Amino acid sequence: MTESEKNEILESVRKQLTGDFKQDVLFLQKQAEHYTAQNQQEIANELVELAMNSMSQEQKAYMDQVLCIGSRRLDAVYGEARRLTRQNQTAKSLTLTKQLYEHIRENFKETETARFFSFHNLLESNLYYQLYHPTKNLLQAPFDLMLYLGLHAYNLVEVRRLDEAIPVLSEAIRYNPVCPDPRFELAEIYKLMGERKKLLETIKETLPLCTSSYALSRCYTNMGYYCTEIKDYDGAVAFYFESMIFCNHPAVRGELQNVSQLMGKKIAPPTREEVLAAFAKYEIPNGAGEEVMHTVTSLSDQAVEKKNWKDAVFFLHVICDLTNDPAAQELLNRCESRLEEENKNSSENSQNA
Repeated sequence: MTESEKNEILESVRKQLTGDFKQDVLFLQKQAEHYTAQNQQEIANELVELAMNSMSQEQKAYMDQVLCIGSRRLDAVYGEARRLTRQNQTAKSLTLTKQLYEHIRENFKETETARFFSFHNLLESNLYYQLYHPTKNLLQAPFDLMLYLGLHAYNLVEVRRLDEAIPVLSEAIRYNPVCPDPRFELAEIYKLMGERKKLLETIKETLPLCTSSYALSRCYTNMGYYCTEIKDYDGAVAFYFESMIFCNHPAVRGELQNVSQLMGKKIAPPTREEVLAAFAKYEIPNGAGEEVMHTVTSLSDQAVEKKNWKDAVFFLHVICDLTNDPAAQELLNRCESRLEEENKNSSENSQNA
C-alpha cells in the first residue's frame, strides 16, 4: 500500500469521528481490528495511537475499565474460557464466562439514547433497521458480546443449569437481535425442558432472520422435531425433507427413521403440495423471509453500482445460497472476476511502490 493510500484511509476514518470520545474510541478500535485482520498492521497501529492520543488520563482509565477484567482484555478472557470448554474443563470455563457476563451487564448498559450492538457485517446492521426500526443511536461494541454471552449460556447448559441459561441468551440476543445463533441455542434448551410452545415461538422468531441455507435448514429440522413431539408425523416428514433440500445433514435421515418407526410404516417423500400444506398449517413462510431478501438485494445492487466488488461478492453469495438463482450466480461470477482483477492490480501497485 502506498503512503498516499494509507493517508487516504486514515483521513476517511477521521472524518467519521463524532466528538463523543466513548463512541469514537470504540469506533477506532473496531477499525483497528478490521485492518489487523486485513494484514494492514501499520494502519491499525496508527488508529490505536489516534484513539489513545484523543483521550485524557481519566478517559483512558475509563476505557481500561470497560475493555478489561482486571489487567486482561475481554477477548483474552473469552479466548481462555473457550479453550477450557473445548478441553471439557467446563467448571473452570464457567468461572471465566460468569465474569464476562457480569462485566458486560455492568459496562455495556443501554441508555435512554443509545444501545451497544455486536453486528458481524453490513447485512446484519441493515436487516436490524429493516425489522426493528430503531430510534436510539447504535454503538458498535468493541467485542462480540453476543458470542461471549453465548459461551456462558453453553457452559450453563453443560452443567444443566437450564433456567439460568435462558436470561443469558436473552442478553446475547439483545446485543445482536438478527443473528439466529443464540435463538438456536434457546430452541435446544426448550427441547431439553420439554417446552413445546416456547420452542415453536422461538422457531417462528428465528425464521425471518435466516440469511443462509444452513439456518433455514436448522429451523425446518427444529419444526420436524416439534411436529414429532406433538405426534403430527406427516408434518414432521414434510419439514425434515424440506430441511434436507437446504442442507442435507445426515442426522436428519436418522430423525426420519425414528418417525418411520413411530408411524409403523415406510416413509415416502412428500409431494410439494404436502410440504407447502405443512408450512401453511403452522403459518410459516417457505424459504427466505421477505425482509432478508429485500435487504440483501438492495445492498447487492448498491455495491455493484458503486463497483464495490468485495461487498457485492459477499451479498451475492448470500442470495445464491438462499435461492440458487442462475441470474444471481452469473452476476456473482462477474463480480468475483472484477474483485480478483482489482486485488491483482492493488498487489502489483504495492510491489512497485
